[in-house]
Amino acid sequence: MNFWKNKKVVITGGAGFLGKFMVREIKRRGCRQIFVPRSYEYDLRKVSVIRRLLKETRPDIIIHAAAVVGGIGANRENPGKFFYDNLMMGVQLIEQARLFQVSKLVAIGTICAYPKFCPVPFREDFLWDGYPEETNAAYGLAKKMLLVQSQAYRQQYG
Repeated sequence: MNFWKNKKVVITGGAGFLGKFMVREIKRRGCRQIFVPRSYEYDLRKVSVIRRLLKETRPDIIIHAAAVVGGIGANRENPGKFFYDNLMMGVQLIEQARLFQVSKLVAIGTICAYPKFCPVPFREDFLWDGYPEETNAAYGLAKKMLLVQSQAYRQQYG
Protein backbone atom coordinates (compact mmCIF):
# COMPACT_ATOMS: atom_id res chain seq x y z
CA MET A 1 0.00 0.00 0.00
CA ASN A 2 1.27 3.49 -0.88
CA PHE A 3 1.36 5.73 2.22
CA TRP A 4 1.05 8.94 0.19
CA LYS A 5 -1.59 7.85 -2.33
CA ASN A 6 -4.72 9.32 -0.70
CA LYS A 7 -3.12 11.87 1.57
CA LYS A 8 -3.83 15.59 1.35
CA VAL A 9 -0.59 17.40 2.13
CA VAL A 10 0.13 21.09 2.74
CA ILE A 11 3.78 22.07 2.38
CA THR A 12 4.43 25.58 3.66
CA GLY A 13 7.54 26.92 2.01
CA GLY A 14 6.97 24.43 -0.79
CA ALA A 15 8.18 26.92 -3.38
CA GLY A 16 11.46 27.52 -1.54
CA PHE A 17 14.89 25.90 -1.66
CA LEU A 18 14.09 22.82 0.45
CA GLY A 19 10.35 22.88 -0.22
CA LYS A 20 10.66 22.36 -3.99
CA PHE A 21 12.63 19.19 -3.38
CA MET A 22 10.07 17.93 -0.85
CA VAL A 23 7.16 18.58 -3.23
CA ARG A 24 8.95 16.76 -6.04
CA GLU A 25 9.90 13.81 -3.83
CA ILE A 26 6.47 13.39 -2.24
CA LYS A 27 4.87 13.50 -5.71
CA ARG A 28 7.36 10.88 -6.86
CA ARG A 29 6.23 8.72 -3.96
CA GLY A 30 2.61 8.83 -5.12
CA CYS A 31 0.98 11.84 -3.46
CA ARG A 32 -1.39 13.62 -5.83
CA GLN A 33 -2.93 16.16 -3.44
CA ILE A 34 -0.23 18.64 -2.47
CA PHE A 35 -0.99 22.27 -1.75
CA VAL A 36 1.76 24.88 -1.52
CA PRO A 37 0.45 28.07 0.10
CA ARG A 38 2.24 31.21 -1.10
CA SER A 39 2.96 34.01 1.34
CA TYR A 40 1.31 36.66 -0.83
CA GLU A 41 -1.99 34.78 -0.47
CA TYR A 42 -1.52 33.09 2.91
CA ASP A 43 0.25 35.19 5.56
CA LEU A 44 0.93 32.45 8.09
CA ARG A 45 1.61 34.98 10.85
CA LYS A 46 -2.16 35.53 11.04
CA VAL A 47 -4.40 33.00 12.79
CA SER A 48 -7.39 33.87 10.59
CA VAL A 49 -5.36 33.08 7.48
CA ILE A 50 -4.10 29.79 8.89
CA ARG A 51 -7.68 28.84 9.74
CA ARG A 52 -8.76 29.71 6.18
CA LEU A 53 -5.90 27.60 4.78
CA LEU A 54 -6.91 24.61 6.87
CA LYS A 55 -10.61 24.98 6.04
CA GLU A 56 -9.83 25.18 2.31
CA THR A 57 -7.36 22.30 2.19
CA ARG A 58 -8.36 19.94 5.05
CA PRO A 59 -4.90 18.35 5.08
CA ASP A 60 -3.96 15.00 6.55
CA ILE A 61 -0.34 16.13 6.81
CA ILE A 62 1.34 19.51 7.10
CA ILE A 63 5.04 19.93 6.45
CA HIS A 64 6.05 23.34 7.75
CA ALA A 65 9.15 24.42 5.83
CA ALA A 66 8.27 28.11 5.47
CA ALA A 67 10.68 30.59 7.00
CA VAL A 68 11.59 34.25 6.88
CA VAL A 69 15.33 34.18 6.29
CA GLY A 70 18.18 36.38 5.15
CA GLY A 71 21.92 36.55 4.98
CA ILE A 72 24.25 37.73 7.72
CA GLY A 73 23.51 41.41 7.03
CA ALA A 74 19.75 40.89 7.07
CA ASN A 75 20.05 38.83 10.26
CA ARG A 76 21.95 41.64 11.98
CA GLU A 77 19.47 44.29 10.82
CA ASN A 78 16.24 42.36 11.45
CA PRO A 79 16.62 39.94 14.38
CA GLY A 80 13.28 40.95 15.88
CA LYS A 81 11.45 40.48 12.58
CA PHE A 82 13.03 37.08 11.94
CA PHE A 83 12.27 35.93 15.49
CA TYR A 84 8.67 37.16 15.47
CA ASP A 85 7.75 36.05 11.94
CA ASN A 86 9.20 32.56 12.28
CA LEU A 87 7.87 31.99 15.77
CA MET A 88 4.36 33.24 14.98
CA MET A 89 4.09 31.25 11.74
CA GLY A 90 5.09 28.04 13.45
CA VAL A 91 3.42 28.42 16.84
CA GLN A 92 0.07 29.39 15.36
CA LEU A 93 0.22 26.79 12.59
CA ILE A 94 0.93 24.02 15.09
CA GLU A 95 -1.91 25.16 17.39
CA GLN A 96 -4.42 25.48 14.56
CA ALA A 97 -3.38 22.08 13.17
CA ARG A 98 -4.12 20.63 16.59
CA LEU A 99 -7.52 22.32 16.72
CA PHE A 100 -8.32 21.13 13.19
CA GLN A 101 -7.18 17.62 14.16
CA VAL A 102 -4.54 17.36 11.44
CA SER A 103 -3.09 13.89 11.96
CA LYS A 104 0.57 14.77 11.29
CA LEU A 105 2.63 17.95 11.32
CA VAL A 106 6.34 18.07 10.59
CA ALA A 107 8.10 21.33 11.50
CA ILE A 108 11.42 21.73 9.72
CA GLY A 109 14.20 23.11 11.91
CA THR A 110 17.42 24.85 10.98
CA ILE A 111 21.13 24.40 11.44
CA CYS A 112 21.05 27.93 12.89
CA ALA A 113 19.51 26.49 16.07
CA TYR A 114 22.70 24.60 16.92
CA PRO A 115 25.30 26.02 19.29
CA LYS A 116 27.92 28.39 17.94
CA PHE A 117 30.72 25.99 18.84
CA CYS A 118 29.13 22.71 17.81
CA PRO A 119 31.30 19.74 16.86
CA VAL A 120 31.15 18.63 13.24
CA PRO A 121 29.43 16.51 12.10
CA PHE A 122 26.36 17.91 13.88
CA ARG A 123 24.24 15.47 15.85
CA GLU A 124 20.75 15.99 17.23
CA ASP A 125 21.91 15.50 20.79
CA PHE A 126 24.18 18.58 20.41
CA LEU A 127 21.18 20.89 19.86
CA TRP A 128 20.95 22.07 23.48
CA ASP A 129 24.69 22.28 24.20
CA GLY A 130 25.01 26.06 23.88
CA TYR A 131 23.76 29.33 22.45
CA PRO A 132 23.55 29.72 18.65
CA GLU A 133 25.85 31.98 16.66
CA GLU A 134 24.69 35.51 17.49
CA THR A 135 23.81 36.69 13.98
CA ASN A 136 21.49 33.68 13.52
CA ALA A 137 20.28 33.32 17.11
CA ALA A 138 16.88 35.02 16.77
CA TYR A 139 15.91 32.88 13.77
CA GLY A 140 17.47 29.71 15.17
CA LEU A 141 15.85 30.05 18.58
CA ALA A 142 12.43 30.73 17.04
CA LYS A 143 12.72 27.47 15.11
CA LYS A 144 14.01 25.67 18.20
CA MET A 145 10.89 26.76 20.10
CA LEU A 146 8.77 24.94 17.52
CA LEU A 147 10.58 21.76 18.54
CA VAL A 148 9.71 22.47 22.18
CA GLN A 149 6.08 23.13 21.23
CA SER A 150 5.91 19.94 19.17
CA GLN A 151 7.30 17.87 22.02
CA ALA A 152 4.93 19.49 24.53
CA TYR A 153 1.93 18.94 22.25
CA ARG A 154 2.87 15.31 21.62
CA GLN A 155 3.13 14.78 25.39
CA GLN A 156 -0.18 16.48 26.19
CA TYR A 157 -2.32 15.87 23.09
CA GLY A 158 -0.77 12.78 21.49
